[in-house]
Parts: sequence; structure tokens; C-alpha cells
Amino acid sequence: MMRKWDLTKKGQTVEKSYETEKNAGSYNEIFKKYRDPATRYAFAVLEGRQLAGKKIKLDAFRHLQDLRRQTEDPDFNYHYDLEKCRAIINYSKLVPDVNAGKPLPLMVWEQKILCSVIGWRDDNDQLRYMRAIFSVARTNGKTYLATILMSFYFLVESKGQMNHDYLYTAPVTVQSQKGFQYMQSFFTKLSTLPAFKKLFKQQEIVVLHDVIMSRKLHNRLLRMSYKSGQFDSLHCQFAVGDEVGDDHHIGSIIEGNGKITSGQGQEPNHCFLQVSTAYPDSNSQFYKDQQMMEEVMERDYDRSLDDNLCMVWEQDSLDETNQPETWVKSNPILDLNPENHDQLMKSLLSERDNKMANGSLPEFQNKSLNMWLQVKQNTYLDLDDINRAAVDDAPIDIDGRECYVGFDKSNFSDDTSIAFVFPYLDNDKPRYYVKQHSWVPLARAQNNVVLKEKQDGINYRDAEKRGFCDIAKNDYGYIDDGAVYDWLMAYVEAHKLKIKYFCYDKWGLSKMIGWIEQKTDWNTMPVKNVIQNLNEPTVDLRKQFDTGTIRYDHDPIITYSLKNAVLYGNNNGVKIDKEKATTKIDFVDALIDAWYTAMFHFDDISLEKFDAKNPFSGMSNDDINDYFTNDFSF
Repeated sequence: MMRKWDLTKKGQTVEKSYETEKNAGSYNEIFKKYRDPATRYAFAVLEGRQLAGKKIKLDAFRHLQDLRRQTEDPDFNYHYDLEKCRAIINYSKLVPDVNAGKPLPLMVWEQKILCSVIGWRDDNDQLRYMRAIFSVARTNGKTYLATILMSFYFLVESKGQMNHDYLYTAPVTVQSQKGFQYMQSFFTKLSTLPAFKKLFKQQEIVVLHDVIMSRKLHNRLLRMSYKSGQFDSLHCQFAVGDEVGDDHHIGSIIEGNGKITSGQGQEPNHCFLQVSTAYPDSNSQFYKDQQMMEEVMERDYDRSLDDNLCMVWEQDSLDETNQPETWVKSNPILDLNPENHDQLMKSLLSERDNKMANGSLPEFQNKSLNMWLQVKQNTYLDLDDINRAAVDDAPIDIDGRECYVGFDKSNFSDDTSIAFVFPYLDNDKPRYYVKQHSWVPLARAQNNVVLKEKQDGINYRDAEKRGFCDIAKNDYGYIDDGAVYDWLMAYVEAHKLKIKYFCYDKWGLSKMIGWIEQKTDWNTMPVKNVIQNLNEPTVDLRKQFDTGTIRYDHDPIITYSLKNAVLYGNNNGVKIDKEKATTKIDFVDALIDAWYTAMFHFDDISLEKFDAKNPFSGMSNDDINDYFTNDFSF
């Protein structure tokens, strides 16, 4: 019985898990039987002989564990075919690099990619991995490897099969043309080699402007762009999505990927390879898929997404920007040879120093170190701070606690959001636990939640199932103030919350405000949506994220809103804004309103305006009632 490893548990690392299994002799037979590049690379990474980041370590551990599962887990329906590995490696030794004009010897990490994609098979001898993610810093040869896999599949893997589609796509026409030109040159050079000349003639393979096709077998390799979106009629056996992390075309890439994978469902032995370096906007589906697969690999005991592969060479921390000796994590080509190492390292150091001097260091971290982060100058929060604040388990029980509430009323297509801020002490240190609930209108999305999800980039149906939002259910798709009020009252009552302040946009008209002021005894605080008022809570909240005092649930609405928030400023200070009308920051607006009062919680500052003419100024309703009902001595 294989041990169940859950690497999401505190203190449990992939290194410790590997050492435990190795010391127990779990890998002895694996070490004897397998000498292929993927297995050798996995051992090198986990033994510390090859410097690598967390995701590559997880992939290495998964590979070794899966090799064991072939004989130890009867429910594991995959096997690793060394003959397939030899086929793709031998093939790669024949095919020429377009720039060099001759085959280039591949490094072990490159051979590992080829073996992982082609070597793992299901019980029907078809490719195990229907979807594969491959990411590395720029100038590390992504396109060359993708081209090797595409051409191998077109010429060898599907040999003799007819009427199949193959696809190379990128976000826009210019990008797809550039990559496809590389593929065209690759096939043209391949056709001149003695090993392939006969095959090209037999299958009548021709290289045309936007297509490479076999006229005899009616197979075609097409060039398309995500922007065109013309994927509906395709059923691709093998597809390559290049530069899928592009942050300017997130919507079209998500939609295009859906069409590609749904079309592939009708084809046996298919694979969709997604290739990209990191981009500035972490709302990219490519980034989300990486995060999802990291958690999947951490839960080694759970066989979910066994047909997905994730190989990401990246730095583990921004601190490594000043540790060039670690840059091989994102630039594995540094290990090619001493001459190449010195030349590439010289270029990387020069690039870093120049970016540091002109104030654009995040661009270097993003592209040359393959790290996802917010690189825009006006970004409100760093991605690392946003991710660090998210927790799997609530740090406190909210029942009976004091809290501050912020309310942001929807306008047109915006969500209505309520933010809760719960102050608490952790070893006598101030901390804040943040929760939210949103109401999602469909009136500007044709009353169609699928269209709304595409517009906003949020899976609202999943968020609703997890209790983070309510989607408009009426025939018109509008948010009903009464439903929001009823939900809030029920929530406060269920958890016996002690509302310190209910804060709202002073110029945001809503029946909610009147009901709160007339039907509750809560302190209410109107917040003017102007920089003079919002500067201090905006700056202070950012400081709390920076210093790690904020915690929130793994709530996609919170994460998405925080990543979308940017700063707008003038001589009077700064406030939160968004760059595009379609991006959602409604939760952040609600949170800033709540923070207007919550930031003073541990400072013993009363926010009541003292009125010298009013003897009850500063007293709560309970205090006033106590004054009139209790018998005081005098």
C-alpha cells in the first residue's frame, strides 16, 4: 500500500516526502529499471544535484510516484513506455534547429519534456496527458521543443491515419505567423533529410502559407489566432497554444481553449500543449491552470487530473532576483555548457541592472525569471502579498465577534458587495480576517451567467456553490435590495456579530442605507468617494497586506478584485480604481469603505464626532438606554 502524501499540510515538503520514500527503499527498483531522461532528471532534482523550483520538484516527485503506481496501485490505469521515449529522443536527434540548420543536442530537461508527453500512456496505448503546460523564461527554446512534438505527432505518432487536424495558434495573427514560420522552416528542412524525404513524398506533404498538409492522407496542420476564434469545426489530434499567458487577450484565449478541448473530445489519442512565459496579468487562465496543477501535484494521494501535465521552470521568490546563482530555476539552458552559461548570465545580469536603473525591474522578473507578478506601475497590491493572505482554514471563529462592514452598491453590470473585517489578536499581534459576499447581476449580460462569467473572468457558478455569492435569479437579471438586506440581517443574526460600523459610499443611493439606519442600532458611517477621504484607508490597507496582517478565504471574487485594483492619484493622495470597465473591483471598494473605520480598531480612537450641545454624544444606543433605565445614586 502506497503512503498517502498531502504536501499542502504545514511543514510537509516534497523534499521530506522524497527522503522518506527513498530511505524506505521505495525507489530502488525504479532506479535500476529506468535510465530515461525524465526519470534521471527527476532523481537529479530531488537529490539536489539539479537546482529547480517548487513546481519542477513536484513534477519530479509525481513522476517517480507514478512509476511505482504502475505495479503498486491496481487503480492506476497508466504506464510509462520506454520504447516511446526512445522513439521521440531518436527523432529529436534527426530534426534540425531552424537557426543552426542542423540537429542540436538536447539537454536532459528538454528530453524530459519530450519523454513526459510521449512516454506516458493509458491502457489503450494512447497518450496519457490530454493537456500539458510548459513554461520557462524567454530565450530557452520553447518553440523548438513545441515544434519537435508537433512534427513528431504529425509524421510519426499518427502515421497512416487520415483526415486529422493539427493546430498551431497564438493570441493574434502576428504572433501566430511568427511561430508558424518557424514550423514551416522546420518542415521544409525536414523534407530534405534522407530519413524523411521518402515519407514526405509518399504522403505528399506540402508546406503552404497557412497550412502544412498531407494531400494523400488529408491531414492538415493549420495556423490560426485566438483573436479569430475559428476553432468550432476543428477536432485536433495535437494542438499547440503558444503565448497563452498573453494578458491582452485573456477572454479570447479562454474561449478559444474551450473550443479546442471540446473539439478534441471526439479524437482519440489527442493532446493540447500550452506554452508560454509568464505575463504581467495573473488573471490569465494559464496562470490559474498552473496554480490549480500545483495543488493537484501537492495532493499526491488524490488521483484527480491524472491526464494533465504541468512543467514550469520559474523562480521561487522575488528575493532570488539578487541571487543569480539560482536563475537556472527559470533558465535551465544556463546548464548547457560553461561558455553558454557565461554568455547568457552576462546578458541576464546586464538586463537586470538596466531594468533596476530605469525603474522597470518587475519586467525582468516577469520575463527573464518567469515569475507572475503585477508589473504595472499603478498596481495596488503585489501578487505575492495577495496570494500570501489567502488561507485554507479560517484563522478565527467569527461567531460573536466584533466586525466592520463595508457596502458597495452595484451600478449596471457591477456586482453588489458586502465586506466584513474581523479584527483579532494572534500572540498579542493585531490581525484582520476578511470575508465577503457578492450579488451578481445579469441584466447587462443578456441574463446569461455564462456570458457574464466570460465578461468578468470569474466562475460565478462555482463561487455561488461555495457560498461566496448569489447570482440574480429574477427574469430581469437585477439585484434586489431587499434580498441583500435580508441576507445581511440573517448572516449577522446567525453568527451573533457585533457590528461596530456599517460603512457605505455617501453618494451611492440604496434602500439598504435607509433600512439599516431605521431598523438597526448600528453605527453607520457614510464615506465620501473622494481622494481626500480615501487616501488614508487606501494606504493603510496596502500596508497591512505588505506586512502580512490580512487573512482571507480562498475566495475567487476577493482574489480577482484585489488583482484588478490599481491606484489613481493626484496631489491630494491616492484611491482605488480599475483600468477597464469590465474588470471587477467591487469587493475592494466595499473593503476600503469598511477599512475607513476598521483601521482604528486597535488604536483606541473613537470615531464619533463629539457634539458639545448633545450630552449623549459618543454614547451608543445601549449606553443611552442604560442611562435612562438604571437607578444611579446621586
